[in-house]
Amino acid sequence: MLIKGMMGLGDNIFARAFVKNYPGAFLETPWPELYSDLNVKCVRPSTKLRTQAKNIDRPHKWHKAPPSRELRIAYGREPIIKGLRKAYRCEPKEFDLPDFGNSPVDGRYVLVRPATVRSEWRADTRNPMPEYIASAAAEMQRRGWKVVSVADLVPDIEWALDPLPVADICFHRGELQVEQLLALLQHADAVIGGIGWIVPASIAAKVPAWIICGGQGGFNSPEHITDPCMDLSRITFAVPDKFCLCTLKEHNCDKRISDYDRKFAEWADRLPALV
Repeated sequence: MLIKGMMGLGDNIFARAFVKNYPGAFLETPWPELYSDLNVKCVRPSTKLRTQAKNIDRPHKWHKAPPSRELRIAYGREPIIKGLRKAYRCEPKEFDLPDFGNSPVDGRYVLVRPATVRSEWRADTRNPMPEYIASAAAEMQRRGWKVVSVADLVPDIEWALDPLPVADICFHRGELQVEQLLALLQHADAVIGGIGWIVPASIAAKVPAWIICGGQGGFNSPEHITDPCMDLSRITFAVPDKFCLCTLKEHNCDKRISDYDRKFAEWADRLPALV
């Protein structure tokens, strides 16, 4: 069987739990590293999206797709896991990640993902207010944690929204390959940022996460991107008071969260018990 998988990093982290039901399958994916411990033969896909193409062009052992039955994966407007159940025609197994080895950063730290915008795939509506990420990073630094910020910024192609979070270490030029990026997350004491790949990665790695919602709740509400079958005991969503349930890429959603600093401080107080 050839599984024509989805292309996003987060989608592929979720997909691992379903692909486990198809040992020996051929899988079209830009992220073969995510399946390195599974009995899966990865097929090189075609994509124009920058970060995916960059990973595809790294040395990999690609397999030629066989002339066989195809399983095309998409979840459309449905909640992600519900849609993947239908597409894969099975229940997910454990949501996890391969062991990516040592972290590229020594000691204890918190991983922060700034809010960014990509010209090739706009997510302005989904992003949270960047000052919420910045204030959370500053508070964690004040409490004694090392703060590590990650992004892959290129002028006029992908840029971060101001204010940028304070950080002791910045990997903002895509310096980390996906194995290093996920090893960094696996060894973090906590993860802070908006909706994106850090959500499935934190769930799979069982790392505490403070996830700040922005807008576009019709696609990106906590209920839409998670599922009751998951262990969400370490995941906390900060949701706007008037969470906009639109599905628009560009919309003036009200992203304000009342008493945000107090809510974050209460989470940070609980964090040592979760680590």
